[in-house]
Amino acid sequence: MMDPLPMDSGTVDELVDFCIQSFDSEGTIKDTSFVKMFLMMHPWYIASTDLSKKLLLQYPLSTTPFGSKICHLVKYWISEFPVEFDLNPALADQIKDLRENLNTGGNETQSQLIDVETQNGLAEHTFNTFTWTTILRF
Repeated sequence: MMDPLPMDSGTVDELVDFCIQSFDSEGTIKDTSFVKMFLMMHPWYIASTDLSKKLLLQYPLSTTPFGSKICHLVKYWISEFPVEFDLNPALADQIKDLRENLNTGGNETQSQLIDVETQNGLAEHTFNTFTWTTILRF
């Protein structure tokens, strides 16, 4: 049986904030089931690119613990749902832009957390999910 949800309802902003706060500054997640469910179901009520924009707008380009939590949430999103980034180039580009901004701002450690090209084993030499789905159709 699944654990009860930590909240009965909330706005998208409240749900996003709860997901961010589910991580500590070291990346330990307090509520895996809620965060995973939110990331899996969010396309029903907000586009992935809009969710990414919300995270980018909340991210202060500094080394604050809140910024680190956002990076850990993005890392978790990439590692748990890589197909979203494979099939949505605009989303992957937004995350790449955040990564570049982090590097430019001197936050290389946080930047390394959100690499859409190498997370979850997706390196240049492997097929991305889109390639596999194209191959499987034939």
